Amino acid sequence: MICHTCGGENRHLTWCDEYHPKVVYLHTAPKARNTDPTTSHQAAASVTVDTVTSTQARILDALQANGPMTDEELCQDIAATTASPVSVSGIRTRRSELVTAGRIIDTGRRQPTRTGRKAIVWGLK
Repeated sequence: MICHTCGGENRHLTWCDEYHPKVVYLHTAPKARNTDPTTSHQAAASVTVDTVTSTQARILDALQANGPMTDEELCQDIAATTASPVSVSGIRTRRSELVTAGRIIDTGRRQPTRTGRKAIVWGLK
């Protein structure tokens, strides 16, 4: 994975700067677990729920440009086409929000990942 902050090709476990992704839940109430700190509850309460985040827009753009893709392919495409840092779990979470919102569907197809496991192929509704 290439770090989009420093350009380094080693596997960063954290971003080089103090990047913290903005989380916006599409058409769902922002959530914090009961065990989360007060700051998490405050952050959840401050989220706008009626907008598509930039990451969600990138996912929709990738599917529009390339057709149906697995989460792994989405992550690779977005990492290759943006200067902003990308989190694999963040991409999956934003894609899941788009599924919940009815913008993306399970195509019914499965294809192997790099590890050989089958993955859902997602497409635009």
